[in-house]
Amino acid sequence: MAKKTSRVRYKKYPDASNIRHLYWILGVLSLITVFIIFFVIGDYGLYQIYLLNRQKSQIQSHIEQLKTERDSLVAEIPRLENDLDYIEKLARERYRMAKKGEKVFRVIERPIKN
Repeated sequence: MAKKTSRVRYKKYPDASNIRHLYWILGVLSLITVFIIFFVIGDYGLYQIYLLNRQKSQIQSHIEQLKTERDSLVAEIPRLENDLDYIEKLARERYRMAKKGEKVFRVIERPIKN
């Protein structure tokens, strides 16, 4: 006696349940595609959110730097208004000014030859 094996035989013409199954698969693939387009690639997608968060952190760090610079400038205002030694030091360093009778020497560096 020969054993009967169960083999799945495909029909030449699919019946209605196979067509419904195919439509269901196509529908799910379409929804996944729409999801990827709108939520990953689109204007409000994950990549855009990532870029905006990175830009936000860069702007916040720049704001912190500007606040620190502002605080140092605000602290310098009273010194510029009252401290004559500080004003003289700035005039000498920034503007290369000198008192009467002082000699100012300018050092010129020669370019290094390779």
